[in-house]
Amino acid sequence: MAIKSFDVPDKKRCPDDKAEFDLVTVNDFSVTRLILGPGWRWSECMKLLERTELCQHHHLGFCVSGSMEVETPEGLRSTIHANDTYAIPPGHDEWVVGLTSFVAVEFLGAASFGRRGSTGVHARI
Repeated sequence: MAIKSFDVPDKKRCPDDKAEFDLVTVNDFSVTRLILGPGWRWSECMKLLERTELCQHHHLGFCVSGSMEVETPEGLRSTIHANDTYAIPPGHDEWVVGLTSFVAVEFLGAASFGRRGSTGVHARI
């Protein structure tokens, strides 16, 4: 049995002034709490850091609060709201909708998100 708190994360990443990623490892599993502020957009805030044209992470998560819009290169668009679970395949842009921060817990892609040059590669923190 293992229990970790996001109040004391194993690692904290703040790649810009609108994003905070709190990472914990529970046994062999990495989990991240994302806090993305109003105005955050992957293509504007993360593209240079990640060094890819689109977000290449495969996300599996649960939205605690706020809203996020996700769009594929083909124009498929979806909105994630509070209490939604979601799976987003690699190759997308995403942005916070409205004036409320998007807060989510992610179980896939968590360890590498917000790491310089991760290019969507999954790893332990």
